[in-house]
Amino acid sequence: MEFRKIQFTGRSSYIISLPKKWVKSHALKQGDIVPLAINSDGSITIFPKEPKEVSEKKILEISTEYSPDMAVRLTISAYIQGYDVLEIHFTSEMPQYKVKLRKILQSLPGVEIILDEPQRIVAKSLLAEEEVNLAEILNRIRSLIISMLGDLELLVSSPNRDEILRDINDLENELDRFYFLVIRTVNRLLTKRALSEESGIIKRTFDLLGILFIVRNIERIGDHIIRIAENPDSIDVAYLKEKFSEMVEQIEVRDLRKIDNLMFELKSKSKGIDYRQSIAMESYRRILEYLENIGETIINMALS
Repeated sequence: MEFRKIQFTGRSSYIISLPKKWVKSHALKQGDIVPLAINSDGSITIFPKEPKEVSEKKILEISTEYSPDMAVRLTISAYIQGYDVLEIHFTSEMPQYKVKLRKILQSLPGVEIILDEPQRIVAKSLLAEEEVNLAEILNRIRSLIISMLGDLELLVSSPNRDEILRDINDLENELDRFYFLVIRTVNRLLTKRALSEESGIIKRTFDLLGILFIVRNIERIGDHIIRIAENPDSIDVAYLKEKFSEMVEQIEVRDLRKIDNLMFELKSKSKGIDYRQSIAMESYRRILEYLENIGETIINMALS
């Protein structure tokens, strides 16, 4: 790390010199204009040149050497890495692969298929990145889990069990969509090397990593709600709903005393569960542990 002295020039300007080696390595000269970003944590990032405003393209070559599931994973990976254009080439006509890939592309937030040929699919992200707000996405994810838990409460007593189970699965698919969107958004913010997210929950770069970990744990909670729904047992769903809401609230509030009490209560509760009793009880215990993980991450974010 280098240190530079702030100097005063003229009547109202403060200046700081740039390292000569940095200027030369980027072919800059006196009079050139460089972009500058003021980050939410108070730091300033100076870029050597204006960022290119072009869409990044990723070309995926898909052959039968890959399974259809692997082809889906590659497509999702390209999306979350932030590519704006996904061009998928098939080595031959592969209808089974195309059906799966078309379905996953249509489910990714902001993505539209703009070309669909026998051996090629081109999709483009029409998402306005600057309008994506992580706090709003987290609020939507929170409401999806609350809705899934609400359905879980109805599942035991309702005669329309199959219908409710379908609804829980639909909500979980929606949860996955927002999970992918969070990863993509965080990746784009990190690659910009400047924190332009102004949702109030991102104050430092570490917070971005924390949000990734939190959303991953919430996505796993959704998976275990599905397991409970498919293998119902006597689960205190009202308790899960209450503690989930309380913990997610702390992502923004960050009351360390409240988080400490919540984590102590969750740990005590999970220790008293006989997870060998059933699949549902095992998932119940795992959900409590995921909530503890979220608490630990919020603590780290509060102290970073």
